[in-house]
Amino acid sequence: MPESTPPHTKPASGQKPVKGVFSIDSQQLLGKSGFGRVSQRIFVYAEQQDDGGRVAIQRLSRTFIPSGAKQVITREQLLTRYQPEPSIYLNKVVPIMRRMEEAVLTADQHRSRQELFAAEFEYKSVLRVDEEHVKAAFGLGLTYLERQEQHNADVVFHKIMRIEAAFLPEHKHLFNEFGIQMRKLGMYAEAMRYYSRAYRLCRTDEHLLYNMARTLFEKGRVKSSRVLLGHALRLQAGFPEAKAFLAYLDSRERGESVPEPPLSPPPPADSAGPPAATSPQTPRDKPPGALDRVEDPGPDTPPAPGI
Repeated sequence: MPESTPPHTKPASGQKPVKGVFSIDSQQLLGKSGFGRVSQRIFVYAEQQDDGGRVAIQRLSRTFIPSGAKQVITREQLLTRYQPEPSIYLNKVVPIMRRMEEAVLTADQHRSRQELFAAEFEYKSVLRVDEEHVKAAFGLGLTYLERQEQHNADVVFHKIMRIEAAFLPEHKHLFNEFGIQMRKLGMYAEAMRYYSRAYRLCRTDEHLLYNMARTLFEKGRVKSSRVLLGHALRLQAGFPEAKAFLAYLDSRERGESVPEPPLSPPPPADSAGPPAATSPQTPRDKPPGALDRVEDPGPDTPPAPGI
């Protein structure tokens, strides 16, 4: 499902970028002999991708959610072959997209307060309407990770890998966050898998390279860790966490006994985002109808094979 218009979407000279619902008649033959035709009105969500006039279109589902594979056409093709449907966009698509974004925001707030069952409920309510909602899918996976339900998290992650929209550059921080949570749980192979996905989307993020270096160190690959730290420092020479960890590796190599730097850099003091979880915590809320009892930790599920 589309989210807010990406920052790279710019109007062509003297034109506003296209964004809305359009329709087209689709004619199909009836029967094997081909006698008779049936006409079907197909509705699509269209959004201009760049100032070159490329427009991505997706069919609308029965619940007015853009879903399925995207097709890229030109602005001219859209405006000559398709009929604009502003009332459907304003009265159907925009309200449901807004409701789902609000539900994801509510779920994120629950997760930041460690109200993990409430967060799961909200994320799932969005995914029941739009199973390809990227932020809701990522949020649900992170919720399972914070509850240490590695098997459920892995199921969600495999579904994310099949969502085309997940691999847009604006979502690289979500892959990075997955890796951070997995690293905290000791799931180093899985963490590298998602860091690698984020790296393919953005190769100039020094914080991502630092997280990858820390994970490789935990896996015993000190030389590879040094390489990534060096790459991070070439991108940002004053990156303090990378410099501190490189100094730590140098001290270990000299046989000095020094404490390891914190697992992840502390957030800025003026950060307005939700606090990062430190160690796995007991959820503050319970599933609906649950009584006060010791929670069943679930089956001991082995981590996914290494990469």
